[in-house]
Amino acid sequence: MKKQMTILMGAALLTVSGMLGAQEPPATLNTAADWNKNANISDVDGVINVKKMTQLSSKRFNIDPAKKYTLKLSARAVNMENEKAGSLIYAGFAVFDQKGRMISAINSAVVAGTLTEVVEDAAKGATVIKIKDGSKFAKKYGVIVADAKADLSDLPNFNFIAGVKDIAAKDGVWEVALEKPLVRDLKAGTVIREHMRGGYLYTAGIKSAGKDWITLSGTITGMKKGSWNGRVWPAGAVKAQIIILSNWTNKKLETQFKDISLTVE
Repeated sequence: MKKQMTILMGAALLTVSGMLGAQEPPATLNTAADWNKNANISDVDGVINVKKMTQLSSKRFNIDPAKKYTLKLSARAVNMENEKAGSLIYAGFAVFDQKGRMISAINSAVVAGTLTEVVEDAAKGATVIKIKDGSKFAKKYGVIVADAKADLSDLPNFNFIAGVKDIAAKDGVWEVALEKPLVRDLKAGTVIREHMRGGYLYTAGIKSAGKDWITLSGTITGMKKGSWNGRVWPAGAVKAQIIILSNWTNKKLETQFKDISLTVE
């Protein structure tokens, strides 16, 4: 859970990172200048060296759902303490809507069958809300969004209410225990839905790199409402940037990358 929240915090920072311009997708990204400025990122002869637990972010570019985007790269850890202390690498994309807001699973990953209504007013500060039907909720690690639509036309939905701590049927309704108190009043009749958490689209995969070079690769195309996976863009996505999370389980490591490419067909 801590690792997941760390990734989500990194995701949120992208909305204020200053990478405002959009351009054509980059073909290769094999110099430090191709990524966000960070003292932990350097390059020599086409090999990028990354120290500590560091996120690499490219400039944003326009996406066309009709095209296929294939991200490919090679990686290895260069200062492992032992054979099991590899560098965990996440590689894929962050995506943004037409207003520049980053879209995550919280905005897009619908839990099927969870569209329902709030049945009783809940005041700001409440830690429990009552809903009509919670039988399909995924319980822990889900989140609740408001103003949901049955046809999913609300996606991506940025009307976040709270995280779900627990849920149970009681006295003819369902009570949802919230992770944090409500920051605003919630009225009876509000249509809500449960979504799942997640930060980026890991199209090229999640792998642990050891001392030998490994390859990460994957393709994303098309667009789909309500889903969140690295093979299809979420509804509302108009821009993207390449994201690589390096040394994500061990900030003492250094990881090298080479042959980083994005092919668009």
